[in-house]
Amino acid sequence: MEHRRDIEGLRALAVIAVIAYHAGVPLTGGGFVGVDVFLVISGFLITSLLLTEWDGSGRISLTRFYARRARRLLPISAAVLAATGLASVIWLEPTRLDELGVDILAASGFAVNLVLAGRGTDYLAAELAPSAIQHYWSLAVEEQFYVLWPALILIALRLGRRTAVGAVVALTAASALASALLTGPHPTWSYFGLHTRAWELGLGALLAVALTATRRAPENLRAGLGWIGLVAIGIAIATFDRVEHFPGTWAALPVIGAALVLISGDDNPRGVARLLRLSPLQWAGSRSYSLYLWHWPALVIGAAAIGREPGPLATVALVATSIALAEIGFRLIENPIRRSPRLARRSGLSLTVGAGLLAVGAVVGLAVSNVDTTTRTGVIAAAPEPAPALPEVTEPEAEPPEGEPATVFSSANDEPTASVEATATTTTSTTSSTTVPPPTPADAIALDAIADALGARVVPDNLRPSLLEANRDTSPLYGTGCHQYLEERAAQGCVFGDPDGDITVAIWGDSHAAQWFSAIDLIAEQRGWRLVSITQGGCPVIDVLTWNRSGDAVFDHCAPWRDNVLDRFAEEEVDVVLLGQHYGLLDADSRGAVSASVWAEQLPALLDRVRETMTPIVLIDSPDPPEDVPTCLSEHPEEIEVCEPGAPGNTETAVAATIREITAERGVGTIDPRPWLCVENRCPVVVGDILVYRDSHHLSDTFVRWFTPVLDRAIGPYIDSLR
Repeated sequence: MEHRRDIEGLRALAVIAVIAYHAGVPLTGGGFVGVDVFLVISGFLITSLLLTEWDGSGRISLTRFYARRARRLLPISAAVLAATGLASVIWLEPTRLDELGVDILAASGFAVNLVLAGRGTDYLAAELAPSAIQHYWSLAVEEQFYVLWPALILIALRLGRRTAVGAVVALTAASALASALLTGPHPTWSYFGLHTRAWELGLGALLAVALTATRRAPENLRAGLGWIGLVAIGIAIATFDRVEHFPGTWAALPVIGAALVLISGDDNPRGVARLLRLSPLQWAGSRSYSLYLWHWPALVIGAAAIGREPGPLATVALVATSIALAEIGFRLIENPIRRSPRLARRSGLSLTVGAGLLAVGAVVGLAVSNVDTTTRTGVIAAAPEPAPALPEVTEPEAEPPEGEPATVFSSANDEPTASVEATATTTTSTTSSTTVPPPTPADAIALDAIADALGARVVPDNLRPSLLEANRDTSPLYGTGCHQYLEERAAQGCVFGDPDGDITVAIWGDSHAAQWFSAIDLIAEQRGWRLVSITQGGCPVIDVLTWNRSGDAVFDHCAPWRDNVLDRFAEEEVDVVLLGQHYGLLDADSRGAVSASVWAEQLPALLDRVRETMTPIVLIDSPDPPEDVPTCLSEHPEEIEVCEPGAPGNTETAVAATIREITAERGVGTIDPRPWLCVENRCPVVVGDILVYRDSHHLSDTFVRWFTPVLDRAIGPYIDSLR
C-alpha cells in the first residue's frame, strides 16, 4: 500500500490533541478523542494491507502479519516500559510502585486495559494518582484487535468477498450497539474494552473494503467531506469534556469525522491533504506512536520528581522532554528495527525478537512490583489496646449523677475502664423493651490508644497495613460489586450481616460510607441485623450535582442512582439507614466543596424522604489529612506528625455544624467520629502498629476493624431498641 501523507498528518493532529488534553491546554477538554481517531486509522491501514496481500497472492500470511506488527510496535513499547520502570523507582513515590509493576506486566501482555477496567478506575483517576502507563490501554485494545482480526478476515475472504464485507458490517454494528447500550451502565469496562471500541476499528476496516468505490466519488464531494470531517474532529476536541460518556454515541462525531478525512484522499488538490501534508504535521505524524508512548510517563513521573503539580512552564518542559525522547526513540529504536532488512526477510526471527521484548516488559513489571524503597526505622510497635466496647447488660446497675462519667467495661477483660467516658444521659440497655436515645456527637468516648499515639514519632517496621499495601486495605465491599463507580442503577444482591436478621440496616453514601462497612458488617452479624450496603464513589446522598476534578467530569449519573437506591431499600424493607459522604465532593457549579448552605437546603428534604419508611442515622465525615498518608509517611518516616490532619477547615466545620443542627431539630441520630480520632485537633495517623489512613481521606480497613467496638457502642443499643 502506498504511503499516504494525509494519514500521517491526521495521526499528528490526533497525538497533538491527546498531549494537549493531558497537559491541560485550554479548549482541548475533548483531546482524548485523538485515541478514537487513531483507532479508525489503524482499522483502515491493517485491513488495507490484508486486502492488498489477498488480492495480490490469493492468500494472507498470518506469520508475516504478526512479524510486521512485532517490528512496528514492540521495540519502542518495551523501551518505554523499561525506562518508565527505572524512572519510577528513582522518582515515583514508593507507595505507587507495586501497582505500577502490575500495570507494566499487564501492558507487556496486551492486557492493561482489562486491569484498569477491573480496578474500577479510568481517566477520572478515582482515588490514587494515575498509573504512569495508563495510556497503554489503547495499545492493548489495538493489539487485541490485531490478534483476532486477520484470522477473521482470512476466513471471511475464503468464503467470498461478499461474506467478508458482511462479516465486517455485522461485527462493526454489534460493537457500535454494545458501545451505545453499555457505556452508561458499565462505563469503565466500556471505556477500556475492545467490545465497545472495535466498531471504531471496524469503521476504518469498512472504509478499506470500500476504498475503490469512494475513489470514484467526485473530487469536490470528497474534498467537502474531508473538510467536514476535520471540523467534526475539531469540534469534539474543543467541546467534549465528558470522558465518562465515552465511547457511547458521543464517539460517533470524531470517528465519523476521521473516516470522512480518509475518504477525502491524499491526492485531492482541494481536500484536507493540503493542510495535513504540512511539514510539521508530517514530522509529528511519523513520530506519533513514540510521542504518544513517551508523553504520559513524562508528565506523571515529572510531577512526582518536582513534588507538585507542574505549572505551565514545567508542563511545557515536560512535554518538550517527551518530544526529545520520542525523537531519540524514533531514530535509534523504532525506525532501525522496523526497517531492518534482516528481520523483514525472516518472520520467525522477528517473532522471536518480539517475544523477547514482551519478556523484557514482564521482567520490568515484576522487578518494579518487588522494589521496596521505604525506610526501615528499626522500631517495632505494640498493637494498640482493644477498643472499648459496650457490655451486654439487661439494665444499668445505677444511673450516675447528671454530668458525671459512667464506668463501662472493656470487651477484652470486662474490667472497669475509667478512661472511657459516656454521658450519663445515654442508656446502656439493649433490651427491646427499652427505648434508647439516638446517638449524638456528644456521645463520643475518649480512647487511650489515640491519646498515646500522639507521642509516636516514627513509622514502625511492623505497620499494619504496610505503606506499600495501604492502598489495597479497603473494605471487602469493594470486591462485591456493591461499591459502585459511574453507575446509574443500584447494585443488586448486596445483603450482608445476618441474612435472617429480624431488623434490616442499610449503609448508603459514597466511599466515606463504604469505609465503615467492615465494622458495621461485623456488628450486624453479632447483633442479628440483616445488612444491605449500596455505595458509590463520588455520589452524594443529598441532591447536588458534583464535579470530579481529575477527570473534569460532571457526575450526572448520581441522581438516578440515588432514586434507584431508595427504591431498592424499599424493596428490601430497610428499617435503619446509615448515611455518609465525603465533605470534599465538589459542586458542579462552583467547583468548590459542597457548601453548608447546600446541605442546609437539601438535607432536610432527604431526611424527610428517608423517614417515610426508614430511621436515618447520619455519619459525619472523618478527618482529611493534608495529603496521601502512606506517601507522606514514606517521605517522613521519622516525623510522622507532619502527616496528621489538622484542625477542620471552614467548610468542613460549617457543614458538620449544619448537620448537627438539622439532625438535632429532627431527632435524627448522628455519629461524629472526629472526637474519637482526634485529641485537641491532633489526629494521629499511626495508632500502635496500625495505619489509620490508607490514602488522603479514607480510613484503613485494618483501623476500622480495630475501631468496631467503639462504633458498636454508638449505634448498637439504639438500633437494637428499634426492634
